[in-house]
Amino acid sequence: MQNEIEIRERLTEIHGGDGQQLKVIFSKANRVIVEAPAGYGKTMTMVSRIAYLYTTGRIPNPKQILGLTFSVNAALKIKRDVSAKLPVLLSQKDNPISISDRVCVTNFHGFCKSVLRKYGWLLSESLKCDINLFKAVGKYELEHERALNDIVHDSEKDFISYIDKDIENTSFPEDSEIDTYIELLKEKLLPAHYVTHTGIILMVLTLFKRYPAIRDFYRDYYPLIIVDEFQDTNCISWKLLQEIIGERSQLLFLGDSLQRIYGFIGAIPGIMDIAAEQYQMEKIPLTRNYRFRNNPEMLKLDANLRDNAKKRFNCDGNIEANLEGFFGCTQEEESELIAAAVRKLLENNEGKKVAILLRGRGKDVEVIQESLRSKNIRFFYGMFKDDDDEYTTFHITCQNKLLELLGKRRSATNYMMELFERSVRRAYQDDSSIVTQSLLQLLHAFIEKIKEDYKELLPEERFEYMLDVLENRQLKQAMEYIDNNVILSTIHGAKGLEWDFVIIAGIERWVFPSYICSNCSSRFKREQMCRLPRTMEFEFVEKLLDELSVFYVGVTRARIQTYISASGKRYKYDGTVKNSCYSCFSTLDGIQLVDADI
Repeated sequence: MQNEIEIRERLTEIHGGDGQQLKVIFSKANRVIVEAPAGYGKTMTMVSRIAYLYTTGRIPNPKQILGLTFSVNAALKIKRDVSAKLPVLLSQKDNPISISDRVCVTNFHGFCKSVLRKYGWLLSESLKCDINLFKAVGKYELEHERALNDIVHDSEKDFISYIDKDIENTSFPEDSEIDTYIELLKEKLLPAHYVTHTGIILMVLTLFKRYPAIRDFYRDYYPLIIVDEFQDTNCISWKLLQEIIGERSQLLFLGDSLQRIYGFIGAIPGIMDIAAEQYQMEKIPLTRNYRFRNNPEMLKLDANLRDNAKKRFNCDGNIEANLEGFFGCTQEEESELIAAAVRKLLENNEGKKVAILLRGRGKDVEVIQESLRSKNIRFFYGMFKDDDDEYTTFHITCQNKLLELLGKRRSATNYMMELFERSVRRAYQDDSSIVTQSLLQLLHAFIEKIKEDYKELLPEERFEYMLDVLENRQLKQAMEYIDNNVILSTIHGAKGLEWDFVIIAGIERWVFPSYICSNCSSRFKREQMCRLPRTMEFEFVEKLLDELSVFYVGVTRARIQTYISASGKRYKYDGTVKNSCYSCFSTLDGIQLVDADI
């Protein structure tokens, strides 16, 4: 059996003497919060911390570890990493009976469903049925699904939307509102085998409130709670965490405040500082970037962007990082330069992938597509938004087909998954739109990935995974499985994914950053590159930081190199053309814009 000295020596060697990673792993604090940017070795640090805690007896065997994240896909990846790496780090005697049985990694809704499967009947007789067989619905279904019109009145739909809007605005519902919500679920939706996404979490919070013994059971059952991407926590997820954290709970929260790009759907501002203070957590930043270790300019770019965020754009003296860019006099010329760069990157880097990322959709996306097609460059169209009608209805159709074909068996064998895909394709056989064809391609890639790489999952686990992905509208995460070498996506859609090369298009004033330019004193200056004013109001800086977070996420989707592009003309939403220039993100302190060299 390994002792503490042996495991410390082994982990020190594995982590190459990275002082900050080792500080996390060997911390004597029971509660640690880690600032973990993309590419800084977060996952291996987390797994090594678990191994160290097991070896030193701080996680009693056979107690379980609870790992929570926000993406279904991320949860499965983390579980696979833990299952593969943890046994290697632990000796046979240290190893829990079964890693997969001792480490529960899921998303917040998955955890809540597991609670409702056991105890939901205490709230409603309807929940004696498996919660996975209920159709999870959101705003779109409430507005468009005809069957719901006979179940829920308009005033009740408005109430559900009101609660969701409050949560998006980081406002936790009042107790009386939650009680009304639960009664609405019990009387109207649950008997018809419907449930809302918000309701899944609110029902568990209600269970814990009415039956404290159940809450206390989970507090004792999970001596260590790990949360990944903690910066994306919204108010009801935060409330859930607070309920399952007990006096003796050990905590490991990992996140990156600069990647908080979901504020518009309720991610709590400053949540990492809030948690650190409330639970007296030791704060440890990871500081060594392994993704760009062979690219000095990208290393400096990453560091300087983070420094701008940390110092609220009031930093100087940094060694400048070269940021490579393309500039066209018109949108069409910019798009031609992008297409030429993509072709050259593919020719010079066989087997590598290129992503063209944008802040949002507009006429510029159409122009880029035309340029790629004119050069016979195959690309995948991934410009999806979660609230798009086509994107939403496709997931609903898939969800309905999955429950129709596999719901009774709750088993996704290879044959049944192929049958499911064929049924979806038949439903869209007359739809040739680029969005639908891309979604069908995503679905195929998603299913093939499960068949080939997730063989270790039982058919029942495959079914639950597929259902979770469809309920949470997360098929876009399958873009990393697409066999196209060129991907066209929004930055929000690309979060959590990586490609070898990234081109962030449209880095122009009034485009990226977007509407906040109207409040900037530099907005009408006639120059080729916009620069931030020397003095800025507090609220303006806060909004600019939100935009910088999106830009930073885009930059860090690259494994090798990121490029930017802009043009001297931009298209407005109505198709009219306006003069433009490089935005202030190209001239931040510590950034030197240079012509791209490919």
